[in-house]
Amino acid sequence: MLIKFESKKAAPFIMQSQIAEQILAMAGQGERAEGSISGDAISEAIASLEKALENQMEDSEEPVDEEKQDPVSLGVRAAPLREMLRLALQNNSYVMWRPE
Repeated sequence: MLIKFESKKAAPFIMQSQIAEQILAMAGQGERAEGSISGDAISEAIASLEKALENQMEDSEEPVDEEKQDPVSLGVRAAPLREMLRLALQNNSYVMWRPE
């Protein structure tokens, strides 16, 4: 399943639900396949996501088997949502997501 993210001042994008739910949980939004965020909650979500990604990077500094390592990091996968959240915060807008 895919999750579609939308906001007024940003281009919509889709993400695989497994990754989207993981990133949303890191942003403090639970693992809901549908929801929205606005107001002060956006800055809290950005802070939570940034902290979770930093913690994950610290944890992943251990040597790993490159054959088993995901070629695209979660930080890279989270970039579109991070940018959308930042734009929504700057424009006093919202971010919403739903199954596509």
